[in-house]
Amino acid sequence: MTTENTAPAWINDPEARLAHKNAFDGALVMGTARFNQETGRLLTKSRPFLWAIDRETGLIRSDLVRARRCPVCDEPPAQGLFVKDGFRHVRCHKCGLIYVSLILREDVIDQYWREEMAWVGVLNSTPQQELDRLKYQYGLDLVSGRLTGRRVLDIGSGPGGFVRLAEEQGWQATALELNQESSKKLAAEGYQVIVKHLEVTDLPSESYDLICLWEVLEHLPAPRMMLAEARRLLAPGGLFLILVPNVNSLVTRLLHEKSNTFGGHSHLNHFGPESLADLIGRAGLKVVEMETVITELGTINNYLSFEDPYKGTAGPVIPTLTPQLIHENMWGSRLLALAERG
Repeated sequence: MTTENTAPAWINDPEARLAHKNAFDGALVMGTARFNQETGRLLTKSRPFLWAIDRETGLIRSDLVRARRCPVCDEPPAQGLFVKDGFRHVRCHKCGLIYVSLILREDVIDQYWREEMAWVGVLNSTPQQELDRLKYQYGLDLVSGRLTGRRVLDIGSGPGGFVRLAEEQGWQATALELNQESSKKLAAEGYQVIVKHLEVTDLPSESYDLICLWEVLEHLPAPRMMLAEARRLLAPGGLFLILVPNVNSLVTRLLHEKSNTFGGHSHLNHFGPESLADLIGRAGLKVVEMETVITELGTINNYLSFEDPYKGTAGPVIPTLTPQLIHENMWGSRLLALAERG
């Protein structure tokens, strides 16, 4: 069991750091088609609300949705970009955030997340668990050497891969997870689990040294409100570890609405580096460090080769388009940020 908060040497070595990122980049490790197939991504029902589309408007039925303003700066919806699967995606004219302006009602989406099993199956697949373990270790290594305490809250824990790894390494970990299957399994294994929205937990202030949000903020109707509440829980000198899809990634810029990152029933907010930093700042936090991970290079090569982006087996198309180039330009498909109290 590791208990020392000591940063590994590779953190400050660009080549070694890139190698650690590439090690949990599933498509680089396995190839895009194999990765998507063996993790079950090709079998998931990624468009579950098509039945609710109004044929006249092309949008999700009005009785199932509610309107919202920009979740970062509170401006009313402005420029429309596209409609996908019945959900209108817009760009805020003030802060630039791309977001879904008509989202599912709270009761509808809560039921969806509590009962959802397709993506839980992906997360429980052996290849995904192995890669996620490396990803979570990368995150823990990033915060090591920066923290003295070892109390961590993992918001949106899913099947619990992060809390398991954290506990193994001497952290006192708490999971917050709404999904019934995942939360029951974690509780049965003896982990501390909260099955509530963070805003109604009434946890004591300054309870945690590290708060993690692994691909959570994109799902939240009000991410700024949740971050502000989470800030209250952060101890002095503590850190947030945040991972979100990167709307400015090369793969999303190429595929536009065909990118799997756009799914209006669950992916409500689409952050780039600037809009993520803006959100973090408005919640009373400040960015310590931000980088991209996961290249989606195989998906890009498939698209450039006129193959199915997620099922193709194309080789490199542009030899100079490498993982190093992608991450140097913040073109990776995920943004990974560390933040502290402002």
